[in-house]
Amino acid sequence: MTRTFSISRLCFVWLRPVLCAAALLPAMSSAAGELPADFGKRLTTGYISPAMQGFHLAADHLNATLQGWCVAPDKNGARRIDKDFARLVKAWAGIEFLRFGPLVKANRYEKLNFWPDPRGITLRQVQGVLTKPEAIPNASELSTHSVAIQGLPALEYILYREDGLLAGMATGATPVKVSPEACSYAMSIAGNLEKLGSELASEWRPGGIYAQQFARPSQGNSLYRTEQEVAAEAIKALSTGLQFARDVKLLPVLGDGIGSVKPKRAPFWRSGQSMASMAASAQGMLRFYRAGGYRYGSDEAWINDSVLAELRRIDDTFKAMPDSGGAVEFVEFISSEDGYRQLTLAALLTKNAKVLVDEHVATAFDVRMGFNALDGD
Repeated sequence: MTRTFSISRLCFVWLRPVLCAAALLPAMSSAAGELPADFGKRLTTGYISPAMQGFHLAADHLNATLQGWCVAPDKNGARRIDKDFARLVKAWAGIEFLRFGPLVKANRYEKLNFWPDPRGITLRQVQGVLTKPEAIPNASELSTHSVAIQGLPALEYILYREDGLLAGMATGATPVKVSPEACSYAMSIAGNLEKLGSELASEWRPGGIYAQQFARPSQGNSLYRTEQEVAAEAIKALSTGLQFARDVKLLPVLGDGIGSVKPKRAPFWRSGQSMASMAASAQGMLRFYRAGGYRYGSDEAWINDSVLAELRRIDDTFKAMPDSGGAVEFVEFISSEDGYRQLTLAALLTKNAKVLVDEHVATAFDVRMGFNALDGD
C-alpha cells in the first residue's frame, strides 16, 4: 500500500514541535531590532561580493574548459566539463535569490537562467539555432538575442540532451562524434555567461558602483538612504528566495502525491544537478542571513535562533539526500518513498522559514514585505 505524506503529519512527526509552533505563530513582534551601523557592508563583504566573484570564476573556468575541449574532445575533457558545469550551477544557486540591483538590471537574471519554462521555449529556440549553423551567434552577439537561448538552461540542453555533447557521460563512453555546431553554440553561451558574471562581480566588488550604494546608505544616496532600507531589500530577497525554492522548485515536482511526481519540473534535471542546486541555494541563504549580523531585542532572541535553526535544517535535509548522479538516478530518488518524504520535508521547512522571515524578522526591523520579484510570474 502506498503511503501518503502531508505537511501536517510531517510537522508533528519529523520536526521539533518548537519549530512548528514558531512557524505558526501570529506576527506578534514589534519593531525592536537594531541593525549594525555597517549592515550593508557586512552583507556585501560577508556574502554578496564573494558569491558574485565565485560565479564569475566558475563561468570563466567552464568557458576555458569548453574552448579547449571543442578543439580536441576526449573523455577526460568531457568529465571536466561535467564537473565545471556542476560547479557553475551551484555558484548560480548561491546568488539567484539576490533578485535586486545588478542581477535584475538589463534582464541579467533571465539571460542567465530563463527558468521555469513551462512552455518549452528554450528547447524549441535552441533546436532552431542548431538547425542553422551558419547563423550561430558568437558570445558578444548572443546577448542581443532571445533570453531563452543565452543562459544555463540552454547550455544544459546542449550538453546533456539525448545526443548532446556529453551524451556519453552516463555510461562513461566518449561521444562518437562531437557536433561542431553544438560546440560552437556551447562556447558562445559559456562566453556570454562569463561576461555577465564579470559584470556582476564588478558591480558588487568592494568599491564597485552598486556595492558602494548598498554598503553606504545616506541621504545623498539615490538608492538607499538608511540601513533600514538596505535591510528591507535584504529581507525581501531572502523571503522571495525561500518562496521560489518552495513554490517553484519543490511543489511542482512533488505534485499531488508520490504517484504523480514530475521530475522534469525540477531545475537542472537533465544534468542531475537538481538536488545539488537546491542544496547550494539553501546554504547561500543561510550564509546571507548570517552575514547581516541582525540584532534583536532580548525578548526577541528566539527569532534569530529559530531562523538559523530552520535554515540549517533545510541545508541538513538536502545534505542527507544522496547525490542523484544523473537524470535517471534523480527520477528514481524522488519516486521512492524516502526521496518523496525528504523533498516534502524540505518544502515544509522552507515554508516555515519564510513565515519566520515575513512575520517576525521583517516585523522586528519594521519592514513591510509588499510585492516581491515573483508577483506576476
